[in-house]
Amino acid sequence: MNGQRGTMVVSLDLELCWGRFDKVPVPVLEADAAEERIQIKRLLALLDRYEIPATWATVGHLMLEGCTRHDGAVHAEVMPRPDYSWFPKDWYVHDPCTSAIQSPGWYAPDILEWIRGTRVRHEIASHSFAHIYYGDPECSAMAARADLTAAMAAASKHDVLLRSFVFPRNQVGHLDVLRAQGIRAYRGADPTRFRRTKGVLYKTLSFLDQLLGLPPKAVRAEEVMPGLWNIPGNHFYMARNGVRKMIPMASRVWKGKQGIRQAIRTGSLYHLWFHPFNLNADADAMLSGLEKIFAYAHKLREQGVLDIYSMDDYRTHLAAGAGEAVGALPTEAFA
Repeated sequence: MNGQRGTMVVSLDLELCWGRFDKVPVPVLEADAAEERIQIKRLLALLDRYEIPATWATVGHLMLEGCTRHDGAVHAEVMPRPDYSWFPKDWYVHDPCTSAIQSPGWYAPDILEWIRGTRVRHEIASHSFAHIYYGDPECSAMAARADLTAAMAAASKHDVLLRSFVFPRNQVGHLDVLRAQGIRAYRGADPTRFRRTKGVLYKTLSFLDQLLGLPPKAVRAEEVMPGLWNIPGNHFYMARNGVRKMIPMASRVWKGKQGIRQAIRTGSLYHLWFHPFNLNADADAMLSGLEKIFAYAHKLREQGVLDIYSMDDYRTHLAAGAGEAVGALPTEAFA
């Protein structure tokens, strides 16, 4: 088997209550966020154990210590807002305008410090300021610019320079705005095997893909415009809730291992991603599955056939034109 050096990237969408308030009642979100904090600490320990750097794409509002209303207005400095017809309210309608102590689901500077206090050096990236959907046709370039400017300002108060971006709901849009604000890499949407199918058929085929643990579709990073790289995802680590409980953990782990093997065989990328709240349901099993994937990646990195980067470090590596193919890899290395 002719082996090449593969690459692994792990990115995490850190959003707490900001990610789903258009779909889930706020009390449920706040309870989920409390549980999520527990799993974040466990995940950080696991990443440290296997020396896996991750990109923590963080909603900018979470970096605030708190915020207040001024003459009844919420974040009047972040204007204009997106004008979504499907959400006919002010986007900040659920912002408690309190503090991190009073509303830990909406502010999380403490989590930021947890991430920065680990032995492994993680990347803090942007997941927008308020989880708006840049790729939605009703989000203007001006609204995206105002949101990203606010995210940059919140990060700068912690001496964080944002270089990578993960689009909320993976809705890619306004790449020119990202580049103008200094973003150098973003996570593009995962490729799909079932592009021509829709509805129930699509859901059925996607479920079978996860159930059988089929290898993720191979992906490669691409410089989509000068200085801006697309580092697409290809393995969403699916939660164990609802019908997804039927998918064995072994299938999730097998999909991850196959993704790593494929990246090495083809000299390409394995990009694992999820939200920390995806670990809430059956957390012990979910973290055990991640540990198996991380241990496997760690072993192959020790063998010199796999690199593990944050998004920005990988972008730097690509931009420098580094990385050479390695010699033949023995089959038993994949055991």
